Amino acid sequence: MLSGLFIVAIKGKSPDQETIDFLKTYKPSGIIIFSYNVPDNIDDLREFIFSLKGKVGYNLFVCVDEEGGRVKRIETPFELPPARKIGEAFESGLITEQDIFDLGQKLGAFLASLGIDVNFAPVVDLFGYNETVIGDRAFSSDPEIVSKIASAFSKGLFSSGVLPVAKHFPGHGLVKEDSHIELPFSDANEEEIQRHILPFKKLAYDVYGIMTAHIVVKNIDDLPCTLSEKWLRELKTFFPGCVITDDITMGALRDFGDLPDVAFRAFQVGCDAILMCKPDYNLASKLFEEFSKIVKEEIKDKERIFESAQRLAYLRFKRKYNKGKR
Repeated sequence: MLSGLFIVAIKGKSPDQETIDFLKTYKPSGIIIFSYNVPDNIDDLREFIFSLKGKVGYNLFVCVDEEGGRVKRIETPFELPPARKIGEAFESGLITEQDIFDLGQKLGAFLASLGIDVNFAPVVDLFGYNETVIGDRAFSSDPEIVSKIASAFSKGLFSSGVLPVAKHFPGHGLVKEDSHIELPFSDANEEEIQRHILPFKKLAYDVYGIMTAHIVVKNIDDLPCTLSEKWLRELKTFFPGCVITDDITMGALRDFGDLPDVAFRAFQVGCDAILMCKPDYNLASKLFEEFSKIVKEEIKDKERIFESAQRLAYLRFKRKYNKGKR
């Protein structure tokens, strides 16, 4: 069973037996926490996560989207503003990279105290292009400034023991539509594409993971990035860490097959971890079983599976990848 290549959503606000049995049976590498998993009392969330880790009997890592602003699953005991507010303050000279590092470190310490291992942040999409799904989740329209802020924030998170994941490669700012609902398309030229990719390149050794976007950039490929061998090959020319899909249940991928097929296509082109954010254990178990069957039938080179498992180990065991190897 290759369910270790998945990160999945779970039900409820406590470690109920159904959740424990599901995790013990299939052993996905990670879970992602959403607002519906968070009890009113923060101490109850801490108890929930640490108890769950203890009961499942393997090294499970816990992820969250804690960006700040409108994408904040857990209420922090300090202000965590939208990324654009941070960007504006930095551009105005009101805060420094050290201040941003300190904020990342503070957030990391808070998340680590709850048992959270991975934060799906920072967002390094460019501001001013996609005002719906991205909007104030982006730091700046300047890729150099985005890179500086995101680097400081990521280093701060990591200093507290939480691993940062940059998103959404190659840049959701390239499109206007919301990939949660539909498949977005971009007509960007090469120069514009490179502007959006730049922050990912600059952050290659500051983050542990990069999340792919379900968007089509017509001048590169007719397939969405998550399913594109061309895009994954480009990403792996500069990033040696774990490549994670955005949620494969999103509307953008609905026309590319059922979930096992979509998961396989993402894995086949080079994604290491498959994110599934629907808390449906029957659906997930069928996905794991069908995906495992397809991989075993279609991928004869076991080294390919080992490579992704090794990159997932960066997250599971907080290992640092070797800068001299890709």
